[in-house]
Amino acid sequence: MTTTLRPAIQKKAKLVEEVREKIENAKLMVVFDFTGIDANAMADFRKRVKQRNAEIKVLKNSILIRACGNTPLYDKMEVFKGPSAVILAYEDIVDAAKALKEFLKDNEATTVKGGLLEGEYVSPEQIDAIASLPSREELLAQLFATMKAPITNFVRVLNAVPQKMVMVLNAIKEEKEKQG
Repeated sequence: MTTTLRPAIQKKAKLVEEVREKIENAKLMVVFDFTGIDANAMADFRKRVKQRNAEIKVLKNSILIRACGNTPLYDKMEVFKGPSAVILAYEDIVDAAKALKEFLKDNEATTVKGGLLEGEYVSPEQIDAIASLPSREELLAQLFATMKAPITNFVRVLNAVPQKMVMVLNAIKEEKEKQG
């Protein structure tokens, strides 16, 4: 009888280790309750999240608790109550958080429980704040515009000098023509 348990225990231990590794590699991990979500909605959400270089895992809380054993999330046991799914974002944390926020709008029964950002605990409110940030592309565009502004202004100043010189010369020419 113990021989049939060993493979099952080994399988769970392997799953815990895989999940732990994914959590360590993720920049952002968000635990959310997926109560009331049908399979089609979850499948669509998985596709949207996967396009953003993130993934969703639906896990038993016992597996999730063990995988989070050495993280600040382990101390927040309320996170591990009820059905749990996890979003793991490996690159753009804002994009993944935005995807979750959009999903939450369509599925009001779903709630964020908490998460980890770079290994530190983040509350549902902090995750919502992350989702409200501009995306990486928007931030880069803002940065470029900010960097470009002084150069543009400098070019305008340089262009203004010859223009003013031409205007002064034209004024002198017109004055001389009036004088005869």
